[in-house]
Parts: sequence; C-alpha cells; structure tokens
Amino acid sequence: MTELLTAAQMRAIEAAAIESGAVTGLELMERAGRGVVEAIFQEWPELRAGSFRAVVLCGPGNNGGDGFVVARLLKEWGWEVEVFLYGDPDRMPPVARVNYERWRGMGEVGTIVAPQDDGDLLSFLAQKKDQIVVDALFGTGLVRPILDPLLSVLRWLDDTMDDSVSHYVAVDIPSGLCTDSGRPLQRWLRKVDLTVTFHSAKLGHFLADGPSYCGRLVVKDIGLKPIARPASDRTAMVDGHHPGLRKHSWGHKFLNGSVFLLGGPSGRGGAARLAARGALRVGAGVVTVGCPSEALAENAARLDAVMLRVVEDGAALEAVLEDGRIGVVCLGPGLGTGAREAGLVAAALAVSGGVVRAERTPYVVLDADALTILSREAGVFGALHEKCVLTPHG
Repeated sequence: MTELLTAAQMRAIEAAAIESGAVTGLELMERAGRGVVEAIFQEWPELRAGSFRAVVLCGPGNNGGDGFVVARLLKEWGWEVEVFLYGDPDRMPPVARVNYERWRGMGEVGTIVAPQDDGDLLSFLAQKKDQIVVDALFGTGLVRPILDPLLSVLRWLDDTMDDSVSHYVAVDIPSGLCTDSGRPLQRWLRKVDLTVTFHSAKLGHFLADGPSYCGRLVVKDIGLKPIARPASDRTAMVDGHHPGLRKHSWGHKFLNGSVFLLGGPSGRGGAARLAARGALRVGAGVVTVGCPSEALAENAARLDAVMLRVVEDGAALEAVLEDGRIGVVCLGPGLGTGAREAGLVAAALAVSGGVVRAERTPYVVLDADALTILSREAGVFGALHEKCVLTPHG
C-alpha cells in the first residue's frame, strides 16, 4: 500500500529532512534529477544505447532546478540537449540557481518567449525525431493557472511537436495539474507519456483527471523518511498498482471494459456479488451479474452500480454474449455443479473459443464450482483454450 501525499505534506517531509541535517537541498535535487533519468531509461531502454536529443523546459522554482540536473546528466550521457528557461534566473531559489550555474558551464539556456518569436526552440524541435521533451516548468507547488505568454507557448509547442517528439516526460507532475485535486488549473493541459515523482505519489496523480494526464507514473526514492503524523492527517492509502484508479475519466464506460459474471440460485449469490464488486474496484466500466430468475430480487436488493440479467441456461448465456463489448465472463462463484451449470460453462467456453462467433470473443475466468465441473466433465475440460483463466485451488 502507498500513502498519497498532499503538496504541503511533501514539503514538510523535505523540510524536516533538511532541518535535521540528514540531507541537503542540493543532494535532494541531484537525487531527483537522477531519478528522472533512470526512469526514462527504464521506460525506454533503447535510449540508453546511443546519443539522442532532449529539450528540457525549466521553470523558475525547484522543479526547474530538477530540470537542470536532468539536462546535465543527459548531456554527460552523450545526448544533445537544449534547455529553455521560463523566468528570471536571478530570482530562482538558491539550490535551483546552483544547478542553473552548473548547466551554464556545459551549455546555453534559451528563453521561453512568445510563440512567434521562439525560433530557436522551433528549429531544434523540427530537425529530427527520436527526441524527448522534459517538462520541469512547475511542480507540486503550483496553485494557480498558467497564464500567457507561457500558456500560449506550451499550446504552440503541442501543435508543432507531434511529428518531431518521441516522448514527453513530466518532472513530479504535468505543469498545470493541481497536485491535490487532479484537476487542470487552466482549460488546456498537455498529456504526457511518463510522470516521475519522488518519495511518494501525490493525490493529484490518482484523482479526477490526473491519471489521464500523467501517463505512466513512476515514484523514485530520494532517501527521505516519512514524518510521524496523526492518523487524521493521513490523506489516503492506495495500492500503487490499483488499475481502478486509472480509469479513463474522459471516456465512456465501455473504454474500461465490460465484465459478465454468472451467479447461482437464491441463497448462493454472495460470492458472485463479491466478485462483481471486485470487478468494479479494479476498474471495469460495466459489470453485469447473470442469475436464475429466482435470484434476481435478492441480487437487486444487494447490488448498486451493477446490472442484472436473467440467465437460465446455456442458450440464454450465448444470447447475452452476442454483445461483443463484453470482454470477460466469470463463472463459478456460488454457481452450482449440476447439469444446468455445466451447460453454462460449456456455452461460455464455446463463445470464448470462437465456436459460436469468430470475432471479439471474451476471456473466460473459471473459479470454484466451475473448476469442479471441469474435473467431472471431460468434454467441458477438453473445450479449454488459451483465453481461459483458471483460478488457483488446491
């Protein structure tokens, strides 16, 4: 389980570590920059093998300082790197200013100006493909919208980069996304391929539109220890790989998959209901429980956000599975082991195996009573195929 932090909590953890003397701000920034480079090479291993190109967009704060570390490390790796700064370097925080000066010893720093005047940036982007853009403009501390002229520059870059940029990487969080709510702070925001954050994920990486804008999220350890806080101050605990937190907030429910579960007769529907709720929790957009008519009222009284269908036999199940949007069928929890239930398992395997239709066939998850049926019915067992998932039992 991973604790999700607010921006203020993350600042408090960093400040406590620095004040204790365990680490300096300069060391934390160096570790953060190295973490970004490591994550880039882990995500795209082919980038380790040669000299590529990077554009690093740095902001006026510590997020920009992280960007200067990234630029220096990629340059040392042998890459061609161009850095562009938004803001006055003389007003940067001291630690960020140190890394600005370190980069100045290796390369130039361009200025992000109005789109029509930014010829240097455009010409660099237009030269060839196989390059990345690193967004180190604004990190977790941003609380207000990005305004013109910078917003116009970013929108202009987005319009011109599609054919010349292979990967887009955000340092900590995509610039303009609220760290605590996951909402864009302005009407336009760039979706990135990879977001690299530090110590712990933040609320905005998972809430609202955050997952859609952050792309793949990687959390890098920079040697910080959590500070003790009352339980009431702990914001959230989640499984860091919980796919249900990665739903497409911008799309319709079928983009997240449709699951159909077969339940048993009245009084035996609890396992199917638990499985249905589990399917919702892990991210399915549509979940339906099929059951005999006698169990319909019982399931309706116990389930929310789950649809119900009466399914009495194998023929009825085949009719339901004519809907090609159903991606997974689950049979077994509380199903029963009689001839009717064996017919349901056989029908599901026939549809999934392409016997009934050849295209858009669902996966079949077989559990509990369905496994008992497999052990007894050689013909049903023989219908297993590569799109079947059998749950582990002794």
